[in-house]
Amino acid sequence: MYKAFHTQRDDYSSMVIPKAFGTIWQKLKVIINMKKQKIIILTVLLFSFQITFCQNKFEKLPEQKTDKGKIEFASKIACSYFETLKTGNHYDFKDEATIQFKKSMTPELQMQSYLQIKQAVGNFKSIYYSETWIENEKRGIEIIRFKGKFERSIVPLEIRVVINSSNKIAGFWIKPWKDNLNES
Repeated sequence: MYKAFHTQRDDYSSMVIPKAFGTIWQKLKVIINMKKQKIIILTVLLFSFQITFCQNKFEKLPEQKTDKGKIEFASKIACSYFETLKTGNHYDFKDEATIQFKKSMTPELQMQSYLQIKQAVGNFKSIYYSETWIENEKRGIEIIRFKGKFERSIVPLEIRVVINSSNKIAGFWIKPWKDNLNES
């Protein structure tokens, strides 16, 4: 009788295998190694595909194609939002925002976020419009970008308002300014 055993290691190189099965075992090891190589190659190809085809997800709109009404709408909401938080209250999003957005912007989240901003760069002072971008695949989404001034900020922060195809706010971010949305 032949018994197969192995040590504590997880590879099977130390197994005692009857001679008749040796060639089968060698073929299995080759197949396993080939599958591992294929998985690695597929992973690299998928990663390369993602890098190649997911770049430039956003496109900057020329000034003449921007919707001045949407810019004014986004500016009004952003200013009202910050001015309300500055007084110690939360902003009550109504019909101007999507249901999902309103659910996510809880009073606690708003107050906590503004407190962090205030500690880092001081109170909100003003915003000014910079540019509008659209998502390449979803033409209905517009990203309206403002530069925000705060009491202690040396460089302006980006205040980004995302408006969906129904002209409702679907996103709102405050982040460090980058000239190109496609930069990582």
